[in-house]
Amino acid sequence: MKVAILGAGLSGLSCAKHLEDNNIKPVIFERRHRVGERFPNMEAVMQLMHRPIIDPVVYVNKKYGLNLLPSGITHSLEIYSPNYKAVFTGFNLGYTSIRGHDDRSWECQLARQITAQIHYNSTVTWQELEKDFDWIVVATGDPAISRELGVWKTDTEAFLKGCIVKGKFDIGVAKIWLNNKLSKNCMVYSAPFSTSEASYCTVAIPSSPEELDKLWSRTVEELNIEPVPKTEFKFEEYKMGRVKSRQVGKILLTGAAGGFVEPFMGFGQIPSILSGIYAAESIITGKDYNKMTAWFNKHYDNSLILREYANTMDNDKFDKLISLLNLPLFSNLAANTNLPVLGIAAKAVQFMNFIKKPITQKR
Repeated sequence: MKVAILGAGLSGLSCAKHLEDNNIKPVIFERRHRVGERFPNMEAVMQLMHRPIIDPVVYVNKKYGLNLLPSGITHSLEIYSPNYKAVFTGFNLGYTSIRGHDDRSWECQLARQITAQIHYNSTVTWQELEKDFDWIVVATGDPAISRELGVWKTDTEAFLKGCIVKGKFDIGVAKIWLNNKLSKNCMVYSAPFSTSEASYCTVAIPSSPEELDKLWSRTVEELNIEPVPKTEFKFEEYKMGRVKSRQVGKILLTGAAGGFVEPFMGFGQIPSILSGIYAAESIITGKDYNKMTAWFNKHYDNSLILREYANTMDNDKFDKLISLLNLPLFSNLAANTNLPVLGIAAKAVQFMNFIKKPITQKR
């Protein structure tokens, strides 16, 4: 069986690993000169985003033999609004992971676990591969091919700008700022690379290149950070959306191409990894790939509800939210239970929207 994988990111490499574990060696085509994101930054894998899975990293490692090592374990999450602060603490709230051309990144870790040939600087198209391969796994990190296939729908777009900062940091502490002066409808976040370096990033949803530059300048000034020279990065129009079908003929769509990035806060590492594994499993066993990945649809829908609500929040609402999160009931719900907090929050938003609707009466 001949399998081509377009993209050597998390979903593509996870797919390759699972195929090789089952005696199928794929061929990987990567448009960049090596694996990893184009710029170094830190991302978080928060436990509450993946409930009812208790520990998402342990889950994928143990069940699928991936052996992924995070950069750090998050034991404290600090969330700031313009006038309030909430702190969640726990033994393991989640993990941080390095992205980019760093040997410690998950992409580089996965690349070391496979023997498949990776063709770098590749410009090959899926149309060209169709003639020679039984299956094509799309793991390009964007929806371009999904749009070409006519199955993609964009729900929102994110704009990101950030840098690396030197200083003294606790590797177990992640920070989020909810402030429309610094971001737009989303957040500024900070996560440490080490005790001496951290990544800072402004995320705006939706935005424009010019507005993002202004927000980033305010963030640098307000948080009193000094970017390390030549470490600033910028990503415009990062599309998040869904597909009508994750399989089109012998083409399987994974990761961002398959709509596996949730639109509320932009988390997608674990779903992308799982999508690659399920694509491999579908190829190996003949199981329906759409049915295997249907679990993510409800998670995405809940996330979209929260994203649309976040788009209406001003700084007064952010202050009220953080005040609410400081109550023991809500802080314990978020940090010390395994309840599906996102699903509960989405239902609460739906209920609020329902009761706000005007009641019409027939005359």
